[in-house]
Amino acid sequence: MDTIYFYDPRRGEFCFLSNLHPRPLVFAGTEYDTPEHAFQVEKALSPRMKNWLKQAPTPELAAVAGDALTEEETVPDWANICVEVMSSIVRAKFDGAEDLKQCLLATGDRKLAECSPIDGEVARFWGEYQGQGENRLGKILMALRAAYRSEK
Repeated sequence: MDTIYFYDPRRGEFCFLSNLHPRPLVFAGTEYDTPEHAFQVEKALSPRMKNWLKQAPTPELAAVAGDALTEEETVPDWANICVEVMSSIVRAKFDGAEDLKQCLLATGDRKLAECSPIDGEVARFWGEYQGQGENRLGKILMALRAAYRSEK
């Protein structure tokens, strides 16, 4: 099985797979600039931090700020719910953009893997670094692709 590796949210044929891809979406009744903004807002506990993350000028900045939240600043039980939250956000992204949905379906049966150029715990959880990692984002995307196929 061929693998589609993606990372850069602004360049390349598969940039749309990145959560940092600059495409607005509506999640839980709120519009966000990117899925990354939505994810980091969901992670934050305080309304003030949620507001800051929602308005972060770039998804990269939202990600860095969200990753820096302390345990006290993070929604309780986040480690156990973050994949479910991400799945819901990714679904909202593709449900709200028929063109992106068709691009996702056009990836066929290929494995989808976020391929980080920098090693780290977050990189290996959501994607892969040098072929190693849990690739949770890729698995979410592949499951969504399969769900869309079964809905036809």
